[in-house]
Amino acid sequence: MKVDFYQKAKEAEEEIKRYYTHLHKHPELSGQEYQTQEWILSQLKQWGVECRTCADTGVYAIIRSGKPGYTIAFRADMDALPIQEQTGLSWSSEENGVMHACGHDAHMTVLLGCIRILHENREQLYGNIVFLFQPSEEHQGGAARMIVDGAMKTPKPDLIVAFHVWPQRAGTITCMSGPVMAQPDAFSIELIGKGGHGATPHICRNPIPAMAALINAIGNITANDISAQETAVVNICRIRCGEKYNIIAEKGYLEGTIRTYDTKVREEIIRRLKKLTTSIADAWEIEGSYYMDSGYPATINNKTAACWAAEILKKEIPEVEILTEGEPSMLGEDFSCYGTVCPSLFLRLGCWKEDEKRHFPLHSSCFEIEESILLDGIAAFCILASAFSEKGFERINEKY
Repeated sequence: MKVDFYQKAKEAEEEIKRYYTHLHKHPELSGQEYQTQEWILSQLKQWGVECRTCADTGVYAIIRSGKPGYTIAFRADMDALPIQEQTGLSWSSEENGVMHACGHDAHMTVLLGCIRILHENREQLYGNIVFLFQPSEEHQGGAARMIVDGAMKTPKPDLIVAFHVWPQRAGTITCMSGPVMAQPDAFSIELIGKGGHGATPHICRNPIPAMAALINAIGNITANDISAQETAVVNICRIRCGEKYNIIAEKGYLEGTIRTYDTKVREEIIRRLKKLTTSIADAWEIEGSYYMDSGYPATINNKTAACWAAEILKKEIPEVEILTEGEPSMLGEDFSCYGTVCPSLFLRLGCWKEDEKRHFPLHSSCFEIEESILLDGIAAFCILASAFSEKGFERINEKY
């Protein structure tokens, strides 16, 4: 008998809301998710779900159907942000200066609700369903640590899926193919001149004019060196030089970010940054050094998986509008690390409340979600888990 997963989520709505309010009230920063981990493990063990700790503060759980099939994995991030909440919600954060301002509490709630419903209906499943509660998405590379700790082995997933609550209308899920999130690289440039008194610039080498020239040149990289058909961002976000109005500093620093989807575009931007650093430093007769801190890979949705998921969800969950087009974001996401192991699919769960005055962006101290979307996310995860575990990615490829 076919399971109505949306109805199952509706029946558990009060309990699901309890998960959400608890997680929202007790946020923990990256690498500190010990209480969150303990609470999640207690829920899973209470339900009789196979689980273990992973990546220090994370959780790995699995439902083994015992029947032949495929393995699909779902991921939820766990960490909060160092932000003082100002939503005024009755379940506001009880941790001073810490808040779930990026919706990770909603992601964990969706995964918990999904586990509960699938476990209760496990006789309808095939293959294996893996669940990853991942720490440190905001910092410290939690996804990579989950992989190192065996989260993507034995069984290895054939597909991994994640949601992110998104500042768009509630009741929508965006399931787009191709680029979804960019690779977020950080760079810094050090310019070393010769310090001295502001009254004697001729015997000094002031790095500030060189910094100004370099800032202007960097601002033209995307216009002059990158095709208009490509998408990229190169942005200087921090400048440091000098301590007093009449003293020429010896050193100046520029710090910024590169955001790209394409490896060749990224490499060209890096090449130009290095070249501009040395050439402009030479022109001003100072020294220039370029440093790079590479970010996570870009998050690229597998085309086949995106087409398959959109079709399944449109058919099985008419209560939610499924969008197949959206604007890629220049934000970064370490979910992309899982995509190096198996095909991946990163969905957007519309979360805005009906009242436009309560529409706030991610990472805002006033950020909040429409709680009813938790049911949308749970139903969607359950539907994808049930469909994929039986038919797998091989049959998907035959159609798409």
